[in-house]
Amino acid sequence: MNSIIIPLNAFETTGFQHTMIGKIHEQQVHGVEIRRELMKKVDQEIELIAEELKKYPLFTVYSAPIELWRENGELNTQELKAILEEAVSLGAQWVKVSLGFYQPQSPIADLQQLLEAFPALRLFVENDQTSHGGNIASLHAFFDNAYEVPVSMTFDIGNWLYVHEQPQEAIKKLRSFVGYIHIKHVIKNSGKLVTTAISNGSNEMWKDILKGFSHSTFKALEFPIDEPEQVPGFISLVQAAEQEEVQ
Repeated sequence: MNSIIIPLNAFETTGFQHTMIGKIHEQQVHGVEIRRELMKKVDQEIELIAEELKKYPLFTVYSAPIELWRENGELNTQELKAILEEAVSLGAQWVKVSLGFYQPQSPIADLQQLLEAFPALRLFVENDQTSHGGNIASLHAFFDNAYEVPVSMTFDIGNWLYVHEQPQEAIKKLRSFVGYIHIKHVIKNSGKLVTTAISNGSNEMWKDILKGFSHSTFKALEFPIDEPEQVPGFISLVQAAEQEEVQ
């Protein structure tokens, strides 16, 4: 079993996310990332997904598009608590959110207290595509101050480009906090940044970035995938890139 996780926003599905779980399991991946932003009827869909997940030994990440810290620097307590409760209902092991407006005076103790009520979950904070939640300095300050809190970082390879940050600098400053990597290839098309599937191209940045992390770090393939049957081929690309590093 590898450490590859498949986020369900990789597929353009017309049905609910629960219909993809069995198909993902067939591809011999480690886990699945459930996306809250794809849900139209949250309670109903969480119940369907949870029932489906019970059928398969898949590690589960619950990704929610909320910000950890509000604009005034306070903890986004109400939304975060709701997301953590939903994650428990799903049977997820990890929860992924964005940083938000972290400030030096933000109450880390409030976050620690809230997470103590959810001991089975680990919180992950991702660098997103906003100037406040995707900059290296703010992320480093947060993780540096939250050393006693069960929180790790999701390192999204492509998102750095949206906020004009340097991925290699991010690796230097944030490597020790990272427990999860979102792999993607980002190109400029008609003046806009667009996420595309990875390939064996020698100039693709994701390959160089993976060299900065342990092979055992959990990785997600977060880019457009036409069919689940393509997943093993993409996993082989990642494994080949890691093998190149060893040689």
